[in-house]
Amino acid sequence: MKLLPLLLASTATATDYFLRYTPTSLTPSTVPSWLTLTRLRTNGTLSPNLPPPPYNPADHYARFTPSSASDPYTPLVVVATNPHPPPVPGYLGLSDKDGVADAYRAVESWRVDEEGKGFLYKEWRVEEVKGGRCKPGRKVLRYKPVGGGAWGWFAVKEGERWVPWYIKKSPANEATLATWTYASVDVELVVATGRVNSNAPGGVEE
Repeated sequence: MKLLPLLLASTATATDYFLRYTPTSLTPSTVPSWLTLTRLRTNGTLSPNLPPPPYNPADHYARFTPSSASDPYTPLVVVATNPHPPPVPGYLGLSDKDGVADAYRAVESWRVDEEGKGFLYKEWRVEEVKGGRCKPGRKVLRYKPVGGGAWGWFAVKEGERWVPWYIKKSPANEATLATWTYASVDVELVVATGRVNSNAPGGVEE
């Protein structure tokens, strides 16, 4: 049964998505211009992220597909490159292993049972933007509310890479966030039209 999401991801009817940062009204003007509207990559790491250009053409983009097109909340399955997919499906999740209160790092995992009780991956929601700064019809990524308060996406600078975190600003993490360089962003899903091919630059053909 665990292989079912992977099989669904490879069918012609499944919709695959790239992830990219979209600026929000709270995005500081001091962040680099290339940070937004550029697809996130994996770069051999567990977290989708965006390094500064120039990009290595061998780096793979972060590409996912919902396990269900009908349920409001669903896991997001990693779209594996072909012809060498992993033996088990991978998922996009939110990890609390960094130990920051009210903050989760976005990571890919192929061993969700080993991630601990704080690992969240089953209740992603793809929402269509109705208005605001984003053009209507854009799809953004949300997770089912974790407790109360306002949760949002932030691109956090870790070395040269900007990594997506899902954060609720609170007194418990105020001191930690004060030491970080980050930008308020949205995580947008962009439909991938090309087939997956590990021999193509970025692991995809478009």
